[in-house]
Amino acid sequence: MLNTSASDTSGYEVGAVRKALEILCQFSAAHPAHSVSDLSRSLDMPKSTAYNLLRTLERLDFLRQDPVDRRYRLGPRVFELGLLYSHKSSLVSVAYPYLRKLADQTRETVKLGVSSNGEVLILTAIESPFQLHTRGDEGLRAAMHCTGLGKAILATFEDQEVSQVIAGRGLRPLTPNTITDLDRLLVELAGIRARGYTLDIEENEVGVVCAAAPIADSTHRTAAALSVSAPASRMDMTQLKACAELVARTSKLIAASLRGPNSRRRVPQST
Repeated sequence: MLNTSASDTSGYEVGAVRKALEILCQFSAAHPAHSVSDLSRSLDMPKSTAYNLLRTLERLDFLRQDPVDRRYRLGPRVFELGLLYSHKSSLVSVAYPYLRKLADQTRETVKLGVSSNGEVLILTAIESPFQLHTRGDEGLRAAMHCTGLGKAILATFEDQEVSQVIAGRGLRPLTPNTITDLDRLLVELAGIRARGYTLDIEENEVGVVCAAAPIADSTHRTAAALSVSAPASRMDMTQLKACAELVARTSKLIAASLRGPNSRRRVPQST
């Protein structure tokens, strides 16, 4: 569900628009199809309201209803808008050659992600050529507090902003190594600011390690980060730290290119 923290501009929202967008946000790789009843229950919405909103979204081709099981799935209009964002995003086009080089250097999975409503959205990824490798997860979302990409982005926020994100999303433990205490997370973020990179040592997924660094925009803030992830069995701590240094250097090159005269001078943030 969309964020409803006290710091947002909820006083200016249009209720019906928000409800329609909340319906769209229920669709994911794990849950690609929903019935009217499903959405009514999950959003605590009258069934008649859910039905009317679904029909409206269907008429605009944001959703399509399967004639057999009567469940709704995302429609072509969503793909069209996503493709438009991808093609018009200077971040993806500028960063991709650097991602390709980093992937060739490390032979591990490289990801580019942006901050989106208190989570990390993976914009693009290049998967490792090894048979045993970490997933690219392109187009999927992940928690910020326990992923390399997420912690890299959080490290560029003020502590108050971090607290707001965590208040809305929580610190759910995904592995025994997940940070579940806000004070400890803030200490971790201070260390990331000093180093210029972050490590995820099986915090998000057992058996997976990751090195990540933020990509600063022209205002020296960030909405994006770059990472390299690998099976823990193939990358020890010495290799991981060496990889982190390479990731940090690559992120600075991307940031410099984004600030160049031919760029849009802005790292886009998904909303």
